Amino acid sequence: MNIIHNKQIWKGTFTYNEGYDEIDQYIVVNFKMELVFNANSFVGTSTDSESENLFDQPIKVKGFIDDEKISFTLNYPFNYYKDENGIIILNKEIKHPEIHYLGFWEDDKRSISGTWEMTTNEEKYLDGYLEEFTTGEFEMRRQ
Repeated sequence: MNIIHNKQIWKGTFTYNEGYDEIDQYIVVNFKMELVFNANSFVGTSTDSESENLFDQPIKVKGFIDDEKISFTLNYPFNYYKDENGIIILNKEIKHPEIHYLGFWEDDKRSISGTWEMTTNEEKYLDGYLEEFTTGEFEMRRQ
């Protein structure tokens, strides 16, 4: 896979489950990343259809591509989430958890597919930590 050029646009979707019941609803969100590469590593910004009107600062992306694998983190400018009624709640006083993406090139689809993970809660105990995660999937293509 030869995809290393200085400036690149990538578009795709990420998914997550909304709700806490057995009949959770799968949400699909479109995103676009504008990346600048230095060898196999990159930095850039992202926008997505769910949060595009929430922030006055960019969503930052940083990662690398190694052969068929891509790994990157995504940082929203501040915390936001959906409450139990599906309403987006903003909190500029709290940092949004870093989101970790890991994906692999799929020749048949001509795209990268993978999973993302975000720590949503972390509690410290005497003998260690208890962490809760939110996960989902993503797929993206170079434009």
